[in-house]
Amino acid sequence: MLKICRVFLLFAFPAYAQVGGTVVDGETNEPIHYANVWNNDASAGATTNVEGTFEVKKAVENDVFIVNASGYETLLTKALEGDTIRLVKNHVMKDDLIVYPEKTLHHTIGDAHYENLYFNPGNIPWIYAKFFENTSEIRHVQYLSKAIVYTKSIVNDATFKLRILKPDADGCPGEDLIVEPIIVHVKRGNKKNIVDLLSYNVKMPEKGVFIGVEWLMTDNNRLKTMTYVKGQELFEDYRYAPDLISNTVEKSSAFRYMFGDWFSNEQFIQQKEPLKEIKTYIDPAIGLILSN
Repeated sequence: MLKICRVFLLFAFPAYAQVGGTVVDGETNEPIHYANVWNNDASAGATTNVEGTFEVKKAVENDVFIVNASGYETLLTKALEGDTIRLVKNHVMKDDLIVYPEKTLHHTIGDAHYENLYFNPGNIPWIYAKFFENTSEIRHVQYLSKAIVYTKSIVNDATFKLRILKPDADGCPGEDLIVEPIIVHVKRGNKKNIVDLLSYNVKMPEKGVFIGVEWLMTDNNRLKTMTYVKGQELFEDYRYAPDLISNTVEKSSAFRYMFGDWFSNEQFIQQKEPLKEIKTYIDPAIGLILSN
């Protein structure tokens, strides 16, 4: 009976394998750098290199993978070893008449600041985006001038991808307003990172804009945390720099991209006092400077 139990347990474990491939532009066949690929069960992920190739070391048969890249439609696919994954480009509509910014006025929104709160998704390439509403108070400054992101890193030269996203019909982050990857370099320690956006001549959408931080699963960002056994396989688990500093707010305006979909940050309430009437949330410390 003991032998039968051991045989049963052996076959109950899933077979883990390494999955890799190449991500390319569906029209030009050019490799796409900084595309993120991960299992839809959020167990592991990877970022493409300059050749557009990637490797996800923790995968099982029939895994569905999410492929996300700036300026392209998100793809769900059953990738196999050596596959070429082709992405469809999002064509950003431009105004017929472009009026360039005057750069004489500046206005900061978002109230981003340093707090002793940090967020890190571990070994998954999440996107954490904060919404900035287009209100009557900022109608005179409608160009995106600078993004402000507070980070903490123990890596000297960590990187993340900044995403500028238009709201969709449901109020969630939608298409990219800037299709080229904006890679931000982060120094060690607590840093206020200011990213210039004015050169892209992007106007604030009618309803507002999302500014997002996307983690990159690159070697320079990787930090070994632990070794563990999953099934019958031995894995080294990692997390990736930088940590994103967060702010305590009474009303959240942020969304998290995971499992191939966007989720309102208000689903992840941080309530230390059960009887407290005012609920508190943890939003990313992201700010936005606008210009005319």
